Amino acid sequence: MRLYPFRRVGVARRSGIALAISAAISICFALLGQSSPATAHDPAPLEHADTPSPVPSTVTSSSGWIADIAMKLEGEATSDFNMLPETPGALDREWRSFNRDGSALGTLRDFGLVSLLTFLCLLAERGTANLLSRRARRRMRSDASHPTIKCLMTALICDVAGLAVFAALFFFGRHLLLDRGVTITLVLFALNVVVRWRASMIVLRILLRPGEPVARPIALSDIEARRMTRFMSLVALSVILLIGFARHGLADEDSGAPHIISLFVVCCIGIIYVITVFRVRAVAEALIRGRSTGLFGALRATVASAWIPIGLSGTAALMVTYVFGLTLGLLSYYRASFSTFCVVLVLLVLEQLTAHGTIDHDEAGDPQADRLVHGSLRRILRASILLLATIATAWIWIDALELPSEREGQATQSVLITVAALFIAYLAWELVRLAIDRSLPETASGPRLPGDEDEEIGPGSRLQTILPLLRAAFGVVIATIAALTVLSHLGIDTAPLIAGAGVFGLAISFGSQSLVRDIISGLFYIWDDAFRVGEYIDTGRLRGTVEALGIRSMKLRHHNGPLHTIPYGQLGAVTNLSRDFATVKFNLRLEPGTDIETVRKTAKRIGIEMQDNPEIAAEVILPLKMQGIAEFADTAIVMRFKFTVRPVKPTWVQREYMKRIYAVFAEKGIHFATGALTLHTSPTRLGPELQGDPANVIFAEMGAAASARVA
Repeated sequence: MRLYPFRRVGVARRSGIALAISAAISICFALLGQSSPATAHDPAPLEHADTPSPVPSTVTSSSGWIADIAMKLEGEATSDFNMLPETPGALDREWRSFNRDGSALGTLRDFGLVSLLTFLCLLAERGTANLLSRRARRRMRSDASHPTIKCLMTALICDVAGLAVFAALFFFGRHLLLDRGVTITLVLFALNVVVRWRASMIVLRILLRPGEPVARPIALSDIEARRMTRFMSLVALSVILLIGFARHGLADEDSGAPHIISLFVVCCIGIIYVITVFRVRAVAEALIRGRSTGLFGALRATVASAWIPIGLSGTAALMVTYVFGLTLGLLSYYRASFSTFCVVLVLLVLEQLTAHGTIDHDEAGDPQADRLVHGSLRRILRASILLLATIATAWIWIDALELPSEREGQATQSVLITVAALFIAYLAWELVRLAIDRSLPETASGPRLPGDEDEEIGPGSRLQTILPLLRAAFGVVIATIAALTVLSHLGIDTAPLIAGAGVFGLAISFGSQSLVRDIISGLFYIWDDAFRVGEYIDTGRLRGTVEALGIRSMKLRHHNGPLHTIPYGQLGAVTNLSRDFATVKFNLRLEPGTDIETVRKTAKRIGIEMQDNPEIAAEVILPLKMQGIAEFADTAIVMRFKFTVRPVKPTWVQREYMKRIYAVFAEKGIHFATGALTLHTSPTRLGPELQGDPANVIFAEMGAAASARVA
């Protein structure tokens, strides 16, 4: 495969490779840190005559400490330079040592036999994994848009089972190699290399899944997935071979050549890392960015944009840390650093896996409840992964610090208890929040927009109104207990903290009287059940629907849209318009002379007929009826009608009644007042004494014409 380390990789096409690349790099780093050449058998190179002793635990000054380190590095460099001529001979001896007869060609033949056995075991591994995961892959293909976490984990377990088959076959196949003259040294070397290589490929398969786009947690085409799988497989195999050769072959040398070869191997691996950093730039950014949102997502996006300098700085730090660790006897810190890096990358891998998969749900169940349960399970799963990662990191660094056995036991116990307490507290919080959220009404999901009046949601119960406050109270209690537990197990006396918190709370209560008044007033409002979430209230100055209740204030949504935040201490008298029932009264203007009895009977019949509609009947308590004449206007008779309904959506019921009234009144000949003025005139008859006047005749004719037009 040709490598183009400085080629820009398209984000859209290769956004899924980052997780696999970083995971494979982490495995290589871990292998390098855990089994570095110089530490395979308690640093052999450091026992050379020219190798200085480790740094003393106490130094007189910082300048003396730096000078001591400089002298050690200078002495190590001089020793390595003097041993350079012996390096080729050491390499040749170790290559020949893999063959029973000490032949270079014989070693090559033995490597060929090992490669053949590896190929056969590889076929068995892939066949086993594909056979076991066939059902899970079929199920994922049936619902390509939502692969479940269960199916993804099943595929992962099948891959692990394939690795077990690979290791078992290779382990039992070693007898065939030994019968054909392959040395036990080469067999153990090959077993160590191939098992580590296949283990690293499991991490790659979690992310790339070549040929299985449904199970791939990152957006990547099959072509790119296969290409990157081959590339990273080559990278992992090369790095593990280099480390394995240095560990199994060179660590037993009596000369100083293994020290030089170890540095050479690390430099080669560093070059591979630099190529990989540029090769996977776009996908590494996608991996670091993840699917987080909010402030944490913005922070991860900022870190992801700096992938190139971070990757190059990490590679340089790898080289420097290894050189200093090899020279100064601090390789335990080197191994701990890169093991921590591996843990972080595995954490990112599992995060992508849990974010990609969904959880099985019952189609006949409540979608809202299923969504809440699935969200809680996903968060608990991530917390469990974080718990394991934290324990692994703590164990790595406790081992690296090389504490006395007594202090190491105490530190391990404190870390385990602390992490367990935090996890139990988080688990309790998730369960409490899930139980409360499932009981909350839908009115808490957001404001009702204009045009949604026909889909009004009823107010919640009294318990549902108190639940948000109970949720906040439970959160404070759980956080306080967890904090006190953690501090006590870390050796911190919590009694002064509790006393100080009491004094601090008392000072706040005296200095914030308005705040205390708001909180106490809110408690009494809730105790008196004055209002609930979703109810429409009138405070005298403001009115609207109660949208949320807090500890200090409430949010009131006006029917025109504005959201008011009102402290409880400023509410005063509250009128609740959403309790028990609502009587709606409205007026209609009818033409003068309308038969009132006909109007009364028609309105009553409309109210009875509308009860046949299930939606209307579910809301109406007392049907429509005419209450009587409200007033006599100049051009109309004002009639008043009324009905009583549940206080959920009275405006919708009124509109339905109005539509029915408009249609039925027209059929019954009942007309609504138009507001037009009617002028009544009569023909003017002129007496004999006025008929001789032309003006009077003209006025009489105009009056007769007007009467004719009105008629």
